Amino acid sequence: MQRPHRQHGCDMSPDMSPLSCAPDDLLSASDVRAIVRLLGDVIVSRADFSCVKRHLIDGISTLIGADCWTWSLGCLAEPGEQPVYLGLAHGGFDEARYGRLLLAAAHPDMAWTSAKLLGEMRAHNAHVTRTRQQIVDEATFIASGVGGHLADADIGPFIFSLRPIDERAVSTIALFRRRDAAPFSQREARIAHILLSELPWLHEQGWPSDRGASVPRLSPRLRLVLNLLLDGRTRKEIAVSLNLSEYTVAQYQRAVYRHFGVRSHATLLRRFQMGDGGDRRPTVQEAG
Repeated sequence: MQRPHRQHGCDMSPDMSPLSCAPDDLLSASDVRAIVRLLGDVIVSRADFSCVKRHLIDGISTLIGADCWTWSLGCLAEPGEQPVYLGLAHGGFDEARYGRLLLAAAHPDMAWTSAKLLGEMRAHNAHVTRTRQQIVDEATFIASGVGGHLADADIGPFIFSLRPIDERAVSTIALFRRRDAAPFSQREARIAHILLSELPWLHEQGWPSDRGASVPRLSPRLRLVLNLLLDGRTRKEIAVSLNLSEYTVAQYQRAVYRHFGVRSHATLLRRFQMGDGGDRRPTVQEAG
């Protein structure tokens, strides 16, 4: 697994400036040892990018007490605009909770609830990591559509860690706790940030070949169906999750296939996991 060099022209220095250095926020010797051990495990791993990302986030979740997580591609992530996310990996969710999380991510209120975080990332042009209490005003967030869907998904505290990949796409990691759990501390956010920001090559590879450039052209409903298809859901499961008829889901499914020029669910999954094949020669089976 090739580790690419850091790209020039983009300041990727870690940005944790809003986090204070109060004594309780400082990392202990055991914290540092755990960070070094996990970094070492990831760096020497010979697994593919998907497995390495999962190993890293599972390890971070154990260190900071996160209940579940997602690693998504932000196909459109500009402050004040409706963000568009492509969910490519997650852990700790059952189907119902993950479906409700997708509803939160697709809600129009995401345009203003994410504006501060995206604004800081674009202003610094750097990897940023923030806790829930640093991103949104709690009173207004609870009343938002996003807050409602997260509550339905039994999600309370969260940490978001964003790294710009290029002028448009963003590597987006979210770590969650149950609704009634204690907030993440600044120490825990710092642990997550150090581990995620010290491995830039994990953010730069393992995405669709076009980094989801055409996904924002889909309607919000089709983007939601796309994310459920990428999660491996069947037509019947999507219908139950969205409270739609299977016939309606089939129409949406065909529209998604047409958009990406594929004819089956399996081909769609391969397209987003391996690209469109233009970067490699076809095998005998594929050509035949």
